[in-house]
Amino acid sequence: MIAQRSLEKKKMIAEEKTTVGEKIGTEVVLACNVCGSDRIKTLDSDFNFCRCDSCGYVFDSPRPSFAEITAFYSQAGKYDIWLTEERARDMMWKRRLKKLSRHSSKGYLLDVGTGYGQFLDLARPFFAEVSGTEVSESAVALAKEKYGLSLLAGQVEALDLPSQSFDTITVFHVLEHVPDPAKLVNVCHAMLRAQGTLVIAVPNDVLAWTSKIKKLGKKLGLRSFQKFSPKLGISRAGTSREIHLSHFTPAVLRRLLKGCGLQVMEESLDPYYASTGIRLLLDSVYSALHRLLYAALKINRYDTIWMVARKP
Repeated sequence: MIAQRSLEKKKMIAEEKTTVGEKIGTEVVLACNVCGSDRIKTLDSDFNFCRCDSCGYVFDSPRPSFAEITAFYSQAGKYDIWLTEERARDMMWKRRLKKLSRHSSKGYLLDVGTGYGQFLDLARPFFAEVSGTEVSESAVALAKEKYGLSLLAGQVEALDLPSQSFDTITVFHVLEHVPDPAKLVNVCHAMLRAQGTLVIAVPNDVLAWTSKIKKLGKKLGLRSFQKFSPKLGISRAGTSREIHLSHFTPAVLRRLLKGCGLQVMEESLDPYYASTGIRLLLDSVYSALHRLLYAALKINRYDTIWMVARKP
């Protein structure tokens, strides 16, 4: 199992300016947060993208500090767009619940980084008990107000939850936000009961077709694609609605899970889209196309990765 490394000794704290001129706290990563190697290569210095030459993990460095990320997601009104998409997001969560039901027991569920709790509210009938963690103060308050959920506020790595206390742990589009992915997965391993299930969904932005299109658009000088890296087709952290510190591929995520002592049970595509009307039809067709591609050739060029692992 990958030892939980203290990277505080391997980080330099720096200050840099964003494109709008505000100063934010940043940190430079000097060791890989997946395998621990210091063989770090710069891929795109203008967009702060680096890669570990030992395992292939792509990440941001310099990157926003965790304090900056917490403040970013705690802004008032941060989840207003999600609330306007509630019906579409209900359908999204039900798709994920259906996939989850193939592997999970009806025991205790923990959702890491649960936002304002919409998934937990829908999951309640399928589990004996549901719990969630969240770093956003606004999301914690909204979950209490809207669903009566008392979320655990803070990073799950710092909450010191009891070991072997959950049958299922879900980490939906959270791993790309955390400073140390290996530490988070190790903590989840410790909290799972024997034969417990860990479900992770992350963007597939290094290999996705959409990233290739964005990269091409940038190289062609198209105005709407200027925020994307010409080498990766990914936007710089903090220049969109999200702050992503990590950019996984299926191979890197698989290595991370196995390195943390987990057995990968399923690898597929996360049905992440939240849409209605004609957009729902288009998203469904695009997702189905990639599912067929994956079923036939085991190639994932979709926007997302879905991986299920079990604790032996």
